[in-house]
Amino acid sequence: MAIFLLAASIDILLGEPPARVHPVVWIGNLISSLRTRALARERPTRLQGLILALTVIIATTLAGHLLVRIAGHFPILGILVAAYLLKSTFAMRCLLQVSLDIGKTIDRDISEAKKMLPALVGRETKDLTRSQATSAVIESLSENYVDSILSPIFYYVLFSPIGLGLEAALAFKAMSTMDSMLGYKTKGLKELGFAAAKLDDLANFIPARLSIFFMALGRPAKAGKSLRAAINYHGRTPSPNSGWPMAACAGALGIRLEKPGYYVLLDGGQEPDTSDVPRAVGLMAATTALTLAASVIVLLLTA
Repeated sequence: MAIFLLAASIDILLGEPPARVHPVVWIGNLISSLRTRALARERPTRLQGLILALTVIIATTLAGHLLVRIAGHFPILGILVAAYLLKSTFAMRCLLQVSLDIGKTIDRDISEAKKMLPALVGRETKDLTRSQATSAVIESLSENYVDSILSPIFYYVLFSPIGLGLEAALAFKAMSTMDSMLGYKTKGLKELGFAAAKLDDLANFIPARLSIFFMALGRPAKAGKSLRAAINYHGRTPSPNSGWPMAACAGALGIRLEKPGYYVLLDGGQEPDTSDVPRAVGLMAATTALTLAASVIVLLLTA
């Protein structure tokens, strides 16, 4: 409980640490090194991708475990190190602030906003209209709530009763980071990143479906519409998981979310406007607060 509350406090009050001391950056450097070696071969295989994925997961969890064990020999230091490592697995303040900042920039300077959007989205941004750019921000905000907040917290809470909460959260973050760096259907990465993409899908399976209930509670007056949208539209996205939180968000806000050429969520919803970004951020802030509250309750009950 102390580790969890301290980690959440660090995130809310301080945000992200500098890149040079950010554990997720270290994980990314390890993945990058292994990817470079694998791609140096003529045709990377799925087996090589699986070995890469297992190597990153094991190295990440083992390093975190050993750091905490070593720090635990000094008063309070073990808790501080564990909290710092746990905080690195989620990004509440960063996600909400970046979304809000890009939403304001779309209003002020759409060209500048398109340059900022890659911090949130993986799609091509140069031809997006103002409405489509707004939709991209809200889609990514709701999708990343699962990947960047709910899932690592879910695994921390789930495995804490057996003393492996931090290790579970770090393992998830390793999978998530690998998916973001390897999970593309391009030449070379299609096979190498197959295991990383599937592990990420599997790890997010339960949290993605759980997310719609937190979102419904985050906007209780629109709970029914949010849940109905999630049930009716979740299958429209290529990902087996992202459609759940995005459709739930669309239903709660009453807006139409679209990735041109790929999917439309909530056909009858209003076209998104930049004024909807603060509404979406408010919804996700409430959803995140409920996530933290539920986690504290579960940790208390299982202590």
